[in-house]
Amino acid sequence: MKCHLCEREAVSGLCPYHEAAKARVQSAYPLWVRAYGRMEWNEYLDNVKRNVQTGQWAKEIAGFLKGD
Repeated sequence: MKCHLCEREAVSGLCPYHEAAKARVQSAYPLWVRAYGRMEWNEYLDNVKRNVQTGQWAKEIAGFLKGD
């Protein structure tokens, strides 16, 4: 099976790199809510995608989770 976001081998739909990025994006959401106040999930994902300090895999996962 190939990763939904790249051509690397995947076990559960995502390669290990995108799986790790997904875990980091999901675990950072409560931190962002605490820092910025109330923030909806999709708004958070948009911010992740636009942030210049966000890595490419995390940006790709944010778009994937949002359904872009």
